[in-house]
Amino acid sequence: MLLPDEQELLDYVTEKYGERKNPAQKEWSFQEHFNFIQEDLEEMLFDLFTRYGIAHGNFNLDNYFMPEFYWWQFRLKKDWRNHRFKMLTLEMIIESAKVGCWLYD
Repeated sequence: MLLPDEQELLDYVTEKYGERKNPAQKEWSFQEHFNFIQEDLEEMLFDLFTRYGIAHGNFNLDNYFMPEFYWWQFRLKKDWRNHRFKMLTLEMIIESAKVGCWLYD
């Protein structure tokens, strides 16, 4: 059973970033359920961190998603191809919101 604050976060994500016919679930990963370009993803995460008071100084988006590269940086992009990215879930946001700081990385 979800705590009221967990449900509020999921409702907020559904309303602002998801589809109303598919309410957000805490098991959802950002990689599978939110098809955003990097800039929009950063805005979404910053919004959630700010709204729920999560100190995110140790959060590194590059651990979860490939950085954006310019066309002339093709060598850098090639180096990242085999990088193993961590899974980022709504549950991680919820758990971090409970304590007020990013718990992972």
